[in-house]
Amino acid sequence: MKKAHIIPILAFFLLWMSGCSRTANAPSEQIDEGHEVESVVEQEEPKAINPLTGLFMTKDREGRRPIAVMIENEKKARPQSGLDKADVVYEVLAEGGITRFLAIYLGVDAQEIGPVRSARPYFIDFAMEYDPIYVHYGGSPQAYLDLKRNSHIAHIDGIYDDVTFWRDKSRKAPHNAYTSTENIVKTAEKRGFLKTTELSFWDFAEETTSYGGLAEFELKYSGNYRVKYVYDERKKVYIRQINGEPHIDRITGDPIAVKNILILFMDTRVIDSEGRLEIKTTGSGTGYYVSCGKSIPIKWEKSSRFARAKYTDQSGEEIKLIPGNTWIQVMPLKAEVYFNLVD
Repeated sequence: MKKAHIIPILAFFLLWMSGCSRTANAPSEQIDEGHEVESVVEQEEPKAINPLTGLFMTKDREGRRPIAVMIENEKKARPQSGLDKADVVYEVLAEGGITRFLAIYLGVDAQEIGPVRSARPYFIDFAMEYDPIYVHYGGSPQAYLDLKRNSHIAHIDGIYDDVTFWRDKSRKAPHNAYTSTENIVKTAEKRGFLKTTELSFWDFAEETTSYGGLAEFELKYSGNYRVKYVYDERKKVYIRQINGEPHIDRITGDPIAVKNILILFMDTRVIDSEGRLEIKTTGSGTGYYVSCGKSIPIKWEKSSRFARAKYTDQSGEEIKLIPGNTWIQVMPLKAEVYFNLVD
């Protein structure tokens, strides 16, 4: 009989992961009774490798500037739209113990993204690692100051834009501002934001059929807010939950599935009476990498606010991800994480 263990964050931890499997699509065959079987090979669109997922994407997306969108996570904002389409998602605390998302899009389009909410300085730090088109709806005073001081940041602000965004009347403001990748690209083209960029991001591991003992784990961001990931061994992904409920997409109704999860611990403190936060995104710190039922302790380093972060294992080697989407869970230094291990 399997025995589960709940282990707090500072306890002894697991193994290095070796990957997961995926199945390639076989050529289709068309069969007509009484006739010979004829193989039908469809003319495939030229493909490129998405540097953010390691998966194929259409060739026309190669060198394209990514899109980074601020998405709300207050209860009235759920379920959100488009998080399932993002290549990379950051989940970080905002005010009141509730997290907010930064979703990075490159490989596929999203017909609806939102609710879109305001910028924060540390979200700008994470976004600028990708040299993206940064999309937000308002911002804190410090975020606006950062955007003003750094004129090279290509950003679209819903406060001053009634074309890129729309309001969904079935929800109350401010939880009802939405956009799409199509709208963002149209606005970016008009403003001269579209440009060719070189993204040299993750290294990806070869996939094998491997499964470790990390069946589920829970991240406690605050007294009334927690995230849980439950491993689906068949699909080799982790399924997200929020406060005990499935975290679903508004359009599809399906739960959000994640291939790679990075848990990063960063110095976090409240800086004003509004409860706004300051998060030290530079320097170095610790964390964990989770994928395919296994996890390892890692170290993160970020030399400057807009520099790309580097993630290494205990031997100092840069980690390799499994091809697929990645969620980055940024947590306070003393945040609680519980791992449920199965023998």
